[in-house]
Amino acid sequence: MANMLPAFITGANAKITVDGKTFAYASDVSYSVSVDTVPIEVMGKYEAVTNEPVNYTVGGELSVVRYTATATKAGAIGAAANGKGNGLGNVTGNTGVNQSFQMDPGNMLLSSSWNLQVYQKTAPSLGGSADPAALNPNTNITSFITITDCRFNRKSAGINKRGILVDRLGFVGVLASDDSFTSSNSGDQDLS
Repeated sequence: MANMLPAFITGANAKITVDGKTFAYASDVSYSVSVDTVPIEVMGKYEAVTNEPVNYTVGGELSVVRYTATATKAGAIGAAANGKGNGLGNVTGNTGVNQSFQMDPGNMLLSSSWNLQVYQKTAPSLGGSADPAALNPNTNITSFITITDCRFNRKSAGINKRGILVDRLGFVGVLASDDSFTSSNSGDQDLS
């Protein structure tokens, strides 16, 4: 039983990437998709005939345990810290744009959206080892949440006497997909 891999998603093995680069290992990630509707009513009926969608919104929050450049020097974090720590000012995506620009009034117009992906370690392919220690972290991972065109819109942090600093980052996105379906843009569609 010790060498069995779970068949369900657990946060212990979730990795968050921002625009293709590892941002953090999940402390907490949550998101929601809302579809606003309006009732369509007709004369002579008290009840609505139908409820039609008029708006689609995606939003969420992720929590990241903060570490500094000191953690790298002490060997506590390793290469993932890039020698600087994981504060928002040290995070860039594939575009090279600093993610702190989204929270900095002086640089806000230079900021850009990014894609959020959460990955899960998965079982090896058929014929591979069932030993979790044998997992290749580059090939035995699967994306199970993708939110496109995100922007941070809220940042807070919390620390207490016995705890560690945790950054909480709110975000909004354009489309949310998971491992069961891929969302698509609505665009101009013929409604006939």
